[in-house]
Amino acid sequence: MSNGRYGRFGALIGVACVSSTHCRFLIYSTKNAEVLAYHELKLRQIVHQSGWMEYDPAEIWKNTQECIEVAYKNLVILEINPHDIIAMGIVNQRGTAVLWNKQTGQPLHNAIGWSDCRSTPILRNLLHNVRHNVDYVRYRSGLPLSSCFSALKIRWLMDHVPSVATAIEEGKVLFGTLDSWLLWNLTGGVETGVHSTDLTNAHYTSLMNLSTQQWDPKLCQFFKLPMDILPRIRSNSEIFGYVLEGPLLGLPIAGMMGEQPASLLGQLCVKAGQNVCTLDDSCFVLLNTAKEKLDSANGLITGIAHKLGDKVATNYTLEGAISNAGSTVTWLREKLQINTEINSNDNVVESLNTFIGENSMISSSCSSSMLNAECGLAAKRSEVTFVPAFHGLYAPYWRHDARGIILGLTSQTTAENITQAAYEATGFQIFEVLEAFKRDTPNWDRSTMQPVLTFGGDYAENSHLVQFIADIIGYMLERPQTTSPAGLGVMIAAGVTMKVVSLQYAVKMYAPPTDVFSPTTTRNRRELLYRRWDYAVKRCLHWNNYETYEADVELFAQRELDPNLPVRRSIPGSLFLTTSFALILLANYLKNNPML
Repeated sequence: MSNGRYGRFGALIGVACVSSTHCRFLIYSTKNAEVLAYHELKLRQIVHQSGWMEYDPAEIWKNTQECIEVAYKNLVILEINPHDIIAMGIVNQRGTAVLWNKQTGQPLHNAIGWSDCRSTPILRNLLHNVRHNVDYVRYRSGLPLSSCFSALKIRWLMDHVPSVATAIEEGKVLFGTLDSWLLWNLTGGVETGVHSTDLTNAHYTSLMNLSTQQWDPKLCQFFKLPMDILPRIRSNSEIFGYVLEGPLLGLPIAGMMGEQPASLLGQLCVKAGQNVCTLDDSCFVLLNTAKEKLDSANGLITGIAHKLGDKVATNYTLEGAISNAGSTVTWLREKLQINTEINSNDNVVESLNTFIGENSMISSSCSSSMLNAECGLAAKRSEVTFVPAFHGLYAPYWRHDARGIILGLTSQTTAENITQAAYEATGFQIFEVLEAFKRDTPNWDRSTMQPVLTFGGDYAENSHLVQFIADIIGYMLERPQTTSPAGLGVMIAAGVTMKVVSLQYAVKMYAPPTDVFSPTTTRNRRELLYRRWDYAVKRCLHWNNYETYEADVELFAQRELDPNLPVRRSIPGSLFLTTSFALILLANYLKNNPML
């Protein structure tokens, strides 16, 4: 859609990305979505205590500036005219909370990461006050009560950092997620900084009314937070302000989005019924519901996909957030010193290839005539189940009191068995979210929908793992070869603002080559292993309930032997006795009065 006044790549758009691990700046061609230049820096994660996660806002701003400068220079080195850059956008991890002094521009505390759970005691008190109804504010915000959203992080800072409480009383504080922090600094900071956010980031604070798409006074009152510290809420596609320093001086900031909705858009999942899964340290699964805002009754988040313009209708999602995915593997590697690298550990590859079990499939490294004890052990590993609820479980349970559990250990259990169980846990959690999608959309015509899941994220780069996930969930996985789908999503949003891209053009011209992974497991096998997972989850939800443990173990063993046991046990005893007695009388009657 670019006209002739630009170079061979058409109009260019830069995107600043802040994920949970990196700061990046990418420069895209709007002609074909090619990344022409980029630079990235690793983001320092600050962990003071177990379950805490902080970032230095000043470091994020400094890294973003450096990434912009280096990417700009790389573009010049490639002899591409940097004046073809017409705008920039911002994409960031949602939920991370920053408070700063608007008079000095200095952060009042480190940014508290979205996965940080230090506010759990505050959450516990709130739940006690609302009779443990985790969905108490869902009808307004679309969100359950959880420590992962920004509201409780602000409340914690007000309660535990005296300088924050004092500055709020003096009217000196501004709050924002990372998009607001970068926008404010890019547009001049103390002097002329723009204090705004977009719908997708505002939603994840738990303070926005999903219907009005504005800050909700009753939600702010519920969390006891002042409204005057909150940024202005805007759509994803409009001019938020202009860059006032650096090589991009004078460029409009024309798009902002949260990372997961941006990935949904960047993977070109723009139709109702399309799914996308992003697997990094955490995992997010989103279902595009288009313009239909669905209230979940199955533990999902009702969220916003995108709003590409102030006057344009909003598209919505159902979302499942999984707190521990890749971070579980990191925990095994760093805390237990287990080699979890799939490419460098043949035993892990072998165990991933034996998900179906010893009677159905043997690893390709073991021929049928060479089946040894090691290969047989790998094939039997399905007895180990690992639920990585280190600091609770998110979707679809939303239980802050759940704790991690490993079941099925024997003297033959190996490090590879534990590693596979960790990867399995991610697959099972994705499967639970997909099943919740189905239950929340009972009126959708599924005969026209294929069980396909678009897959992305850092961990999606390993084909062994992607195939393994496909085998667990029973879905076909499509892995588009897209560099930073979240960045592409914001580029599209900014391009819509600048009128150089349309959604129709993006779907037609930006579709990349795609790798496809089909499940190789049987439904019965998947259901058998899921029942074991489901039991393990119930144990971790009630991990401190010792009274019913023996009875639960016995019941689980009976269910393994008799799949119809739950049905028979659900029949009331009186009904069983009555019908049995009636059948005996009927049999005697027919015996004495044979029918002619």
